[in-house]
Amino acid sequence: MKTNVNKLEDAVKADYLATSSNNYAIRTIDFSKINKNKIQEYIELMKEHQMNCVKAGNFIEAELAKQRVIQLKKIQDKKLFKEAIKRQNIDKTKFVGIKEKEIKDFKREFKEKYAEEITKLEDQLNSLKKKHEEELNYYFTNFENNIPKEIKPSNELIEKQKQLEFYVKTEE
Repeated sequence: MKTNVNKLEDAVKADYLATSSNNYAIRTIDFSKINKNKIQEYIELMKEHQMNCVKAGNFIEAELAKQRVIQLKKIQDKKLFKEAIKRQNIDKTKFVGIKEKEIKDFKREFKEKYAEEITKLEDQLNSLKKKHEEELNYYFTNFENNIPKEIKPSNELIEKQKQLEFYVKTEE
């Protein structure tokens, strides 16, 4: 592992610490070639190199290392932001799928329960109709049985008939 770190440190130093001999200008670095998974390692190595340069009194290289750390942190932040967006999209897709499944299940269950309730209500309505028909038949037959076959005249009617007969006889 130590040899890998040394190789990485040498690669970082060779890539990041190249300066112009006259004006110490920062060389433009192609960060697209950097392994995005090892950015944190690069940052740690650059910080260590910066401290070594400060201890050695090489402040220009220390400033260059500091600038490179800032650039690497920006790259790392972009990477983390993209990963967060990707995770959010995945979570959103999962959530939408779960929501649609739950809505579908709810609609299916609602239709089943609705059909059951309609069936129960139709059964109750049919039994109520049957009960009413039976009661109607009972009352109808009971009414027919209680009505006399011959109609008896009332006392008042008898009295009126007698008066009518009396008037008819008196006029004759």
